[in-house]
Amino acid sequence: MNLRILWSALPVAIFYGLSRVADPWVAILGGFIASAGVYWFNRRDTLMGMLTLFGFAVVTVSAAIGIISNSEKAYLASGPAADFLFVPLYAVSIFLKKPLIGAIAREMFPKYAGHIPIGAPVFVALSVFWAAHDIVQGVARVYLLQELSVGEYIIWSRVLNWPFTVMMLWTSMYFVMRAAKRHTPMNGDDTPVSGGWPAAAEPEG
Repeated sequence: MNLRILWSALPVAIFYGLSRVADPWVAILGGFIASAGVYWFNRRDTLMGMLTLFGFAVVTVSAAIGIISNSEKAYLASGPAADFLFVPLYAVSIFLKKPLIGAIAREMFPKYAGHIPIGAPVFVALSVFWAAHDIVQGVARVYLLQELSVGEYIIWSRVLNWPFTVMMLWTSMYFVMRAAKRHTPMNGDDTPVSGGWPAAAEPEG
């Protein structure tokens, strides 16, 4: 199992455990401290690191509101809030002709994505795809947060989220790999040039 998954689950586990035995503000504070620790130990000076910091900032605001209002659901609202707040980032990146998924893909699997122009249609389409996913996920989370108890929300929001996220990741990688093949230099007999993938293309702009 990927240790990052275990790390990401730690704040939720601590929050839920404390919520069963302590006041809401104590559970929120415990979950936030755990989130801060996870962010600190996993911080990276990369685009993914910046996006993680953005998500942590949303958690910080939600934690402050939750502690002030003594509301566990206000703290949990950081999930759908982050979903909705990421959508404008996708839109702006597409407008600037540097779709966000292109930059993310170059960090996640540079062997393939690094050979595709940053403004390639595949990255634009995938950015729109992920923005739509975040909108649907955000709406679903808001509904679940309103209708379910804290414990039920924690369980069901993840049961419904993880399969779709895994599917999105695999779908994105498939289309990136397929697009990368079109940017691989070929010999006259339609076989790849000896030596594997070419040097990564420089980002445009």
